[in-house]
Amino acid sequence: MPRPRPRAARRSLAAALCAAALALTTAPAAGATGEETVTRTIPSAGNPIIADGSYYLADAAPLVVDDTLYIYGGHDEAAEQQAGFEMHEYGVLATSDVDDGPWELTEGAMRPGDVFEWATGAAAYAGHTVRAADGRFYWYAPVESSDDSLPNRMAIGVAVADSPTGPWTDAIGAPLVDWRDVFGSSTNGQEVIDPHVLIDHDGSAHLYWGSWGVARMAPLDASMTALSGDIITLEGLDDFYEAPWVFHRGDTYYMLYDWKRGGSDCTPSNYQACVAYATASSPAGPWEFQDIILGGTSSTTVHPSMIEFDGAWYLTYHTKDSAGGGHFRRSVAVDAVTWRGDEILPVRQTWAEDPAFRLNRNIAPVAKASASFTESPPMRLGALNDGRAETALLPPDQWGNYRGTDSEVETDWVMYQWDAPVRLDGTGIEFEQDQNWIRPPASWHVEYVDEAGTWHPVEGAEYPTSANTWHEVPFEAVTTTALRAVFHGAQEGAAFHSVSVSEWEAYSVAADDLAGPTVTTTVGTAPELPEAVRLPFDGTGALWTPVNWHEVPEEDYAEPGSIRAMGVAPGQAAGEITAEILVADEPAPPGPDDGTPPDAALVPSGTGGTSASQGWYSSPVDVRVTGADETDYLLDLAGSVAGSRSEAQAARALDLRVDSEGETLVTGTAADSSGNVSEPRELAVRIDTSPPALSTQFRPDERVVAADASDGLSGLDRLEFRVDDGAWEPVAESGAIVVEDALPHRVVVRARDVAGNSTIESVTVPPTDGAALTGNLAPYATASASFTSSWESVNGLNDGAGELFDPTADTGSNWGTWSSVGEQWAQLTWDFSVTTDEIGIWWYRDTPDQGGSGMIPPRSWSLQALDDDGETWREIATDADSDAPRASSDYARVAFPPVVTTSLRIVAQAWGGSDGGGSTGIREWQVAGAGEAHDLSAEATTRCAAGTVVLVTRVANGGDAPVDATVETTHGTRTLPVDAGGTASTAITTRQVAIAAGNAVVTAGTESTTAPYPTTDCS
Repeated sequence: MPRPRPRAARRSLAAALCAAALALTTAPAAGATGEETVTRTIPSAGNPIIADGSYYLADAAPLVVDDTLYIYGGHDEAAEQQAGFEMHEYGVLATSDVDDGPWELTEGAMRPGDVFEWATGAAAYAGHTVRAADGRFYWYAPVESSDDSLPNRMAIGVAVADSPTGPWTDAIGAPLVDWRDVFGSSTNGQEVIDPHVLIDHDGSAHLYWGSWGVARMAPLDASMTALSGDIITLEGLDDFYEAPWVFHRGDTYYMLYDWKRGGSDCTPSNYQACVAYATASSPAGPWEFQDIILGGTSSTTVHPSMIEFDGAWYLTYHTKDSAGGGHFRRSVAVDAVTWRGDEILPVRQTWAEDPAFRLNRNIAPVAKASASFTESPPMRLGALNDGRAETALLPPDQWGNYRGTDSEVETDWVMYQWDAPVRLDGTGIEFEQDQNWIRPPASWHVEYVDEAGTWHPVEGAEYPTSANTWHEVPFEAVTTTALRAVFHGAQEGAAFHSVSVSEWEAYSVAADDLAGPTVTTTVGTAPELPEAVRLPFDGTGALWTPVNWHEVPEEDYAEPGSIRAMGVAPGQAAGEITAEILVADEPAPPGPDDGTPPDAALVPSGTGGTSASQGWYSSPVDVRVTGADETDYLLDLAGSVAGSRSEAQAARALDLRVDSEGETLVTGTAADSSGNVSEPRELAVRIDTSPPALSTQFRPDERVVAADASDGLSGLDRLEFRVDDGAWEPVAESGAIVVEDALPHRVVVRARDVAGNSTIESVTVPPTDGAALTGNLAPYATASASFTSSWESVNGLNDGAGELFDPTADTGSNWGTWSSVGEQWAQLTWDFSVTTDEIGIWWYRDTPDQGGSGMIPPRSWSLQALDDDGETWREIATDADSDAPRASSDYARVAFPPVVTTSLRIVAQAWGGSDGGGSTGIREWQVAGAGEAHDLSAEATTRCAAGTVVLVTRVANGGDAPVDATVETTHGTRTLPVDAGGTASTAITTRQVAIAAGNAVVTAGTESTTAPYPTTDCS
């Protein structure tokens, strides 16, 4: 079982759990030393087995004993918004009838903290129980060791009992396998978790385990409590992630496992898993991948297992489908397995309450979702309409458009398309926010497409933008085949924040009547119920509406008569559709001829195409050909793109792709089953995907950036610039951008064409000789690193805002290396030399040191500077303690003598010793400029005035830049400006008759000088 890193754990949401217990009997569990008892009997109606959310059980591991099927699992105890596993005990389900139950539940069947004295009891992860040749039961449990010297403390313990549910005792008194058994003294490796034991035909036993992409195996001796051979790594398991489960059927060995390939169709997010299997001719392999048999369930992990019971085969796994369920609140499910010879066929996932038959006004789940851009992996387009989550979120639960922290793409859209027109009057949405770059949109709006394929904003809507709360937005009803939400990112400097949506719902208007059609069939012939029915809607007439029909029992049409069929129409929450079925001895006569042709429509979708872009698109365009007909739901559709023809028979839509630049003519027609053909529709699609040509040049003598741009297709719309993080301004007609001061700057120039394409160039303007560089110098640098997690940004090192070392300022996005460990480095490089005498590091932490996972400040780190030769790195001696500061709630500030360099590097030793065990990251790294040398000198004198001593300090500035000097004495402090090459004086009245000799300390930047003054007596 992995430890997924949540990119954005949800804030607290009020979510009620169904607390009504299904218990028929209740008795306390006796713990680890007494006789275990059944605590509840569950009359389960299907998957998940425990559906009411009263007990979350995950990592299913079945065992057959006589006529009973036992399923062992770990108890998920995480709170609703807790983004991490909380598991302290195991539970056991038991039944003699998988299909009809009931199931007996033993809660707290084994508690590792009570059974294993060497374990903390904090991690009751996925284990496995077998019955050995001696008739006893052995539970192989991966639990957390108390030995904190291990790089990763997960270890496999063995508990033993005389009955399937205990009581359990420690069979060894120590771990069977821990980190050192596998990796020795190395600090690199994978967690020792997910054990499974195969007892072979000859009675020999083999222990398997695996995580983080590596599966291992070792033989067990006859005692079942010791290894009897070498640990080997298994090969041939394509995209293995974790959770090996091995069994034999005849002479073939099968291994099921969690399969993961981020970005694939089965696991579009790298947080998901599917169930795959491989086969071999021996317990050790070689293994050969066969197929995926179950697509990703609702939870990020699956942990499959398979067993034969009562003459049938079953797959057990877990989901988050119970009431209040989540990725860390999972529930066991079981489904039937079918075979074709030696081949395992794909498993059909079932539910006690089939989602297809739920009454719901939300019509989004049956729509085709698309977006202008999706960050995938780790996020998913399918997250938009897969059901609202009420527990802690992980990236697969969200759609997002993250392109990095320097993205200058302001607008993105998500869209739903339906196979037939729908009547809508509202939408619901939830925006997410994280600690990095994801923020709610600055604004957003909803658009719909009309019959002519033109997009319009809905009317009467108001658009809230707060994050982590559910928003419902009603609007005036529209009839449409597509709905689009357009988001405008919040701007920060020249970049725009990313937007993330966890769910987007679309609400159907209630139909005026839910009466379905009358269908005829002959005796003994199953009725052919229509795929869709026409329902009446006020204000728009009848619309085709798809229906999921309940199965009609055979006995209902075994004799002539009239019967009813019931079905659910998406979006219709008031009730089910009713169809009358006439069962007759003879077939019904054909209906009247249809002489009315359908209407065809062309609906374009792409980025642009608005009035602002003058009809130009900046992306390829998908054009959907649809048709409307009062008699036929399915039509024969045809379309052409620049004369190239495509067809779809008995379909609701035909999608055409236009990707050629310039103007392309698209045509479309629709024909019904009677041969009637619509009038052809035409649409001219104009595409410009090429960015404008842009040239920039810095002229150092004038401190001017010259810019010029052109566009040959849609035409140039604007040419603009910004200095550092300032606002965009239009470039003068001359093309000259004047830099008016002597400081370094980054001048960014952007050219946009009418279609919306942009070309951006960045010009670094160096400081003039002798310019004083103060404040935070990090933003002038280019960031780089040894490694950056795909969802983090190396630019997060230096993208913050605000004053130097200000803990209240926005730190921007993060740089992080999870799940990597070992030595990591982060680097800032300037195009010119800088002088610095202090840095501040805000370390990235989301787990305490003792947690041993996630993001933890490094054990140690050092600061290095690049020498003048451009190759040699030398360590900077700082004023910090021997262990550099590890602050994670403010800047860890480290001062040192002034250093002149073009690059600084932090070299850090990660907290963790194995992947996922504590990785290095930085929220922000600031570098303080030491300014320039001012060649200060000072002299101090005294004089008497009205019987008291006056102390006069004269300061000379031999540098080329003005300076604010601070004069500090025991009698007071003064600040005075001193011009370049000039002098200035300040007088401090001591109000004393006599003073002792002392010093006036004069400071400017990092430079200081001392001026002595004599003992003076004015009495």
